[in-house]
Amino acid sequence: MSLVLSIVGLVILGLLGLFLYIAYFVRKLGTPTKGAKIDNSVRPNEALVVIDVQEDFTRNTGKNAFDPSVRDAALDEINRMISAARKAGHDVVFVRNVFRDWPIIQLMKLVAGGIGTPGREELKFDRKLEIRDSSVFEKSIGDTFSSPDFESFLAKRDIGRLTLVGLDACHCVQLTAKGALSRGYEVEIREPAILTATPAKWPSLKQDLTRAGAAIA
Repeated sequence: MSLVLSIVGLVILGLLGLFLYIAYFVRKLGTPTKGAKIDNSVRPNEALVVIDVQEDFTRNTGKNAFDPSVRDAALDEINRMISAARKAGHDVVFVRNVFRDWPIIQLMKLVAGGIGTPGREELKFDRKLEIRDSSVFEKSIGDTFSSPDFESFLAKRDIGRLTLVGLDACHCVQLTAKGALSRGYEVEIREPAILTATPAKWPSLKQDLTRAGAAIA
């Protein structure tokens, strides 16, 4: 009997450990990063940051699929902003999300058909985007500032103001905004150029971002 109880106890401890392990990575996925404050007085330049506009997300046909007309309108606005930023001499940066943490990869395969996981053809940027020779950065969690290369690029280019577009507004866009604000960047989010699979959550997040100092236009 004592042996059975010991085995049961070990199984319970193992399951608890697995749960905590997965919970850590889920929390990491949805938590904005923190970093050193920048001096905006020596960073006069601007950048347009296009977040996660990949076909795995924009052309997903699952339960979180975007209405094609809404998606296409946002993509058109993103391209309009890309063109305007280039004409103004501002940097245009593209961000690609690829889940790299094993628990998240398995979770996405289990509940979302594997979207965003390594090796998928659909990880490419949406076919409508005008990428050209712009800089591209990869991240594996919500906040784009989790990429050291992205942060180094902004420093080298003396960029202190970011305009964010893309998706998901309620996840990666708002997390990137919070990561930027905590470092002292000026942040603007352009609503016509963002998409979200959970639109009911956006109004409260929008209020939080506005209170934190982001401009929503």
